[in-house]
Amino acid sequence: MEALKMLYHSLFGPRLMQIFVTGSQAHLYQANAVERMSDGAIRCAMVAYGVVFYCWPIILPYLYRKGTFEPANAGSVFRVVRIAGGVMLAAYTLRGVGRLVNTEYRQMLRALVRVQEDPTNVEKQRELLRFDITLHSAPPHFRAKAVSTSPPPANSFIGNCLSSILHPYSTLTSVLTSALGRPMIYPGSTGLINFQLGEMLMQQRRELILNEGGVRRTLGSVDGNKIDSMFFDRREAGDAEGRTLLIVSDGNAAFYEIGSATTCLKTPYSVLGWNHPGFGSSTGLPFPAQEKNAIEAVYQYATEDLGFTPDEIMLYSWSIGAYCNSFLAQSHPDIAGVILDATFDDITPLAVNRMPAAISWFVEDLVHQNMHLNPAEMINKYDGPLTVIRRSRDEMMMTDGTIPSNRGNYLFRAVFQRRFPNLVCQETEDLLADIFRRPRPDESVPCTDPDLQESLLSSYTQIHGHNYPCMIGADMEDADKKHLATFIIGKTFHHFTSQHCVQLPPPLIRAPWELP
Repeated sequence: MEALKMLYHSLFGPRLMQIFVTGSQAHLYQANAVERMSDGAIRCAMVAYGVVFYCWPIILPYLYRKGTFEPANAGSVFRVVRIAGGVMLAAYTLRGVGRLVNTEYRQMLRALVRVQEDPTNVEKQRELLRFDITLHSAPPHFRAKAVSTSPPPANSFIGNCLSSILHPYSTLTSVLTSALGRPMIYPGSTGLINFQLGEMLMQQRRELILNEGGVRRTLGSVDGNKIDSMFFDRREAGDAEGRTLLIVSDGNAAFYEIGSATTCLKTPYSVLGWNHPGFGSSTGLPFPAQEKNAIEAVYQYATEDLGFTPDEIMLYSWSIGAYCNSFLAQSHPDIAGVILDATFDDITPLAVNRMPAAISWFVEDLVHQNMHLNPAEMINKYDGPLTVIRRSRDEMMMTDGTIPSNRGNYLFRAVFQRRFPNLVCQETEDLLADIFRRPRPDESVPCTDPDLQESLLSSYTQIHGHNYPCMIGADMEDADKKHLATFIIGKTFHHFTSQHCVQLPPPLIRAPWELP
């Protein structure tokens, strides 16, 4: 039986990229010429398939005008299909032969088969971890359990067919979202980006494991996806910051190997990075339900396997990663704090702004039905410490190229109005508008008597507690509301002069301010 499994995996199993010999040494896997050439052919075919998949709205009309689908051309079409199928069959067969005669690949296959037969055996898992492989064949090291906040399971194939017949418009928007919308919103999930960055991700993964002590684990989400993660343990340092875990959710074309997780390693916190579904070695695709299931699996791994308590966990997100972390904060409101960096309140205005005005109504409808990413709505259901960081030259978050149009401003306004409703008045609205239009708001709006403002908040919380919404300000004059609002904004709305893709300086990644 083991021999049959090894034969199957030699044909369709994972790519082996590198082998970790010891805790401080690794070398690249040396594929022989047969495997190298056949695997190259298969990967080129996969890239071609990806191009066709994403460009079908252009390719199909072109082929139709050329008469490709006419009955007279059916023989030519089938001939092309037979040739392509034969080439792929030969490529898979040759790759399997090349792998089976390679000693290192056979060692990996044996370790893989043994883990599949006994997935809970720690020693067998440790042996498989010596091999850096793609994850689609490997059993997860940790499996998440369904919780009350888990999205409902997807429809069956028959259910999808019936839905397509009964709701043709919804089917159209789903198809366009899969073919065009999702690759545009999450380019890091496309085969082209993963192919281009594959070598770099592998090299950086090796550096993180060997030089930073990273521990790579595969996490199984409730929808069957396998999420690639890496944990960096700083608890042995003995201080409070090392005992705090920073879960890092990255942007739409970033990976834990080369993204914000590497910046967070320059802080004293323990760090847990992960890749979105479809990014790097993670399986699946980054649709909202799969994103929610993925971050829930990361959280369960942190609490159940790594042993962190909720009040020892902070969330840092950059860009579109705010969607995942806002959902997690909403689902687990007892976590220690959230940092939202260079992000938005709702993706709809950004999506509409980047498409022709004539189809704005359709784009808005498509986004709301299939890719409704709404961090502001979800983070407003979290009452813990929160920091919003805005980039003054953030070209990705602006809708008209001006600082006031940065969607981070809208996110903070929604948070402030919900958390401090009695401080909302014309003077504080004017204050927010003034702050939002300035490139350096933290230097331009001084706080009047910060000690007084902190004592006012402290007196309130001693009586009413630290819950939000904080109803302080009901009996204040508008000028006093403005002074208190200035103090709160300075503590919770931070600024960084940069464009979107510049890494945040590590000193800005710190525990959010709490009500005194």
